[in-house]
Amino acid sequence: MAKCATMKTPTRTPWLPLGITLLTAILSATVQAGPAVTSSDLVAEALQKNPEVRFYEAEIAAARGGRQTAGQLANPELSTELGGMSLAQQKEGLVWRASILQVFDFPGRMSLRKAIADRDITLAELGLQQFKSQLANEVRARAGDVILLKRKEDAARSVRERLESLIEVLVQRDTGSVSALLERRILETTLLTSDRTLTDASKQVRQAIATLAVLCGRGPDQPIQLSGVFTSLPTVPHLESLKQQAAQSNFDLQQKRLNVAKQGLKIDLSKSDRWGNITFGPYMAGQHAGGTQIEGGFVVSIPLPLWNKNKGNIAAEEARTQQAEALLLATLRDLERDLAVARSAYLSELDALSRWRPESEKQFSDAAAEADRHYRLGAVPAATYVEMQRGYLDAMDSLIESRRNAWKHRMEIERLTGTALTGESVTPRITNR
Repeated sequence: MAKCATMKTPTRTPWLPLGITLLTAILSATVQAGPAVTSSDLVAEALQKNPEVRFYEAEIAAARGGRQTAGQLANPELSTELGGMSLAQQKEGLVWRASILQVFDFPGRMSLRKAIADRDITLAELGLQQFKSQLANEVRARAGDVILLKRKEDAARSVRERLESLIEVLVQRDTGSVSALLERRILETTLLTSDRTLTDASKQVRQAIATLAVLCGRGPDQPIQLSGVFTSLPTVPHLESLKQQAAQSNFDLQQKRLNVAKQGLKIDLSKSDRWGNITFGPYMAGQHAGGTQIEGGFVVSIPLPLWNKNKGNIAAEEARTQQAEALLLATLRDLERDLAVARSAYLSELDALSRWRPESEKQFSDAAAEADRHYRLGAVPAATYVEMQRGYLDAMDSLIESRRNAWKHRMEIERLTGTALTGESVTPRITNR
């Protein structure tokens, strides 16, 4: 019998479909992440998309409408009278009277109303400028925080990946000895701890990105890829210089000063209200009983401030002026206190960061990687390896938290003064990788 030869068909690996799938996944992730943006791009995006900007713009429009109303005269009033008259031994006839009266403000009152309306416009414009400035400050602060938190997450991830890879190697070459088993358990417990550290760091990053995305008008789950230098920490001027700068450009102080000036105008307006309004206009009258008679002339009326001299309203406006002045002083006091606290905290963080050498972060990272290599070669014990990884994470956590605090205090100083701190960074600038 002839034997049938069985031929084996070679197995073909579907490289092309697999490559297409991987390429599609990479492109999809790239499109989802979007192009890299700087903090300036994010600030512009936030100012464009934030709905509260439209609220303050509407406030300005409303204040301008009030200014237009303050400069308008009241409409003239047309008054007519019609009746009859009967004279003895005369024919009866009609009696009529017509007048057009215009109400005028007491001299200077319209100018005062216009000046008050102008202050309202300025206050509304200051409100918009303050909101935009604080929004830009918040976006820059959040962007810098994201960069720093990502550095913390990267450090935790690198330690976890080294531990996971090392444990896999130890499992493959398990000798069954007690010492090898104990070393592996030590590394496994360290891996669990690093998992917790990485999870916490990742949660902080996601929360910071979600907050930043919402500020910029994006969805909270939309990723943001940052680029550029964010966390430079320049020197801070003396406290007196900061106070002088804040006295000129702090938005709260400017608003309080405008309110004081506005209240002064309201006092003057209340004093002028004692005289009321002036009514003036022509009139004509006639009667047709016993003959036709027509007369004409002008009407002028003005109230006499004999009993009501508007003292109550004047006293109320003077009291409100005292309140506005007290608020101004309280705002100035709180501003000086907040500046002193923020500057002191910023200097403390800079002092702590000055003890770190510029190359310290890289040296600790290299030492952690070096410990991994030497442990694989058997040159260092497990205790030294674990302590090095923990020390690296602790050092990175301390360094990044100091930078985060310094960055937060810098943003607070800029918010209080209304201007940006300039100058060379006294610590290494932190950028995204």
